[in-house]
Amino acid sequence: MKSSNIGGQAVLEGIMMKHKEDYAVAVRKPDGEIFVQKDTYPGIIPWKPLTTIPFVRGIFNFIDSMCWDPDADFFRQLL
Repeated sequence: MKSSNIGGQAVLEGIMMKHKEDYAVAVRKPDGEIFVQKDTYPGIIPWKPLTTIPFVRGIFNFIDSMCWDPDADFFRQLL
């Protein structure tokens, strides 16, 4: 079976799913409504072939995840 390369993680009161440069976040608002936003994030790596080298890819993905915080944008919109 072929891998879908879709990853996800929990966010406060919701979930974030990411695939390549696309991501979506769904969170439950205080009134119970589900807020969903889809957007793109190109990442910090300008040279995409660099993402095919296993060890190097992991280092850059870690740095990228530390630099990118979708929670701040989404929760700012909920308030």
